Amino acid sequence: MLDISEALGGIRPTLRVPSLSERVAGHIERLILEGRVRPGSRIVEEVLARELGISRASLREALINLENAGLIVREGRNTRVIRTLTSDDIVELYEMWTILEAEATAMACQTATAIEQSRIAEIMAAMEGAQDRASYHHLNLEFHRSLVAPCRNRRLVEAYDSCLKQVRWAWALAIAQAGDPENSRREHRAIAEAYLARDAERTQHLVREHLNAGGERVAPP
Repeated sequence: MLDISEALGGIRPTLRVPSLSERVAGHIERLILEGRVRPGSRIVEEVLARELGISRASLREALINLENAGLIVREGRNTRVIRTLTSDDIVELYEMWTILEAEATAMACQTATAIEQSRIAEIMAAMEGAQDRASYHHLNLEFHRSLVAPCRNRRLVEAYDSCLKQVRWAWALAIAQAGDPENSRREHRAIAEAYLARDAERTQHLVREHLNAGGERVAPP
């Protein structure tokens, strides 16, 4: 006869599997971030749970996670809607993005490993050769995320990731205005050079300038 530790040892792999509510939240999140569902669309718990064939409790847990992430908002007791982003929302989002990334990259450039540095150089090279807007924007977001990834402050990185999700969403909805491609590449190149040289002060300054310029393009008249 086994003791409790031995008897339960075999279930460890199953404990790592995302729960039903996490999987549902992940699917809905992707639909939102890719711009495949219309902002303002209503989510009625009873109807959606029935269509998905899951319990309202599981769906409610998924929706609460999305609400906490700022992707949906509550409208009444059992109804939520896909959040609508306004121009003011985007301005505030860029301000948050600028603050978080400037601080995180200043920390990260000093601790990035050779592998992490090579990843940034690799993305920058791909950006230089990107021909279409969609590919460039994908690489752009990946570039910024890779700058922050080596930051050792996990709470800062978590806050940054949440912010960057909404940036990706804004771009999918075409709210953010495209800047000049050559100017964008030049700014990213300068950031990469300072970062790879582990110049924290210059990296922080260049990131602030770059993101502030992006925020000005989307500011309401």
